[in-house]
Amino acid sequence: MRSAPGGRPRDEKLHRAILQTTYDLVLQVGFRAVSVESIAATAGVSKATIYRRWPNKAAVVMDAFTDRVGSGSLFPKAQSATESIRLQMRAMARSFRGDDGALVRALLAEAQFDPELARAFRERWTMPRRKLGIAVVEEAIRQGEMSADIDPADVIDILYGPIYYRLQMGTGALSNAYVDRIFRRAMKGLGGKDRASRDCPP
Repeated sequence: MRSAPGGRPRDEKLHRAILQTTYDLVLQVGFRAVSVESIAATAGVSKATIYRRWPNKAAVVMDAFTDRVGSGSLFPKAQSATESIRLQMRAMARSFRGDDGALVRALLAEAQFDPELARAFRERWTMPRRKLGIAVVEEAIRQGEMSADIDPADVIDILYGPIYYRLQMGTGALSNAYVDRIFRRAMKGLGGKDRASRDCPP
């Protein structure tokens, strides 16, 4: 494959250009108004080019979202597993304070009426990150930072449910202080004993 200037494959540049175009379009006009045709026209490619990479509009929109937000949702290295969780919660909340949060709200709302989007959101965003989170919780349990009798899946719901609720309902800011309060109070109930829970401000 021939490479574009700077050594990046032309196909990769095209792929990322399509994703950026899609992200911008959804923010501008909303998910429902975006179509494969409008994505192709705005990106300057054919519909066939889109369909060679994605099966439908929902798939390309979700890939555009995860390409933009994905790296910020990973769990960073930290002194403990629970501290990694707290830092990741902060990073997600920070991302959701801007355009990424607006897009999440729009996608979650439209997913109630669009089965393809609901499936794409679950498969390309929710479940992969839930799997990563469960693995970190399991490590926290092994390290004695959480009680051994808890269900890791329940922990994810307890910690992240409030963030998505506040994002969707607009009941307050997704500040670091808010995240730390959720984390600190959850850790008390989950048997957290590590330094991260003690160091969070009251």
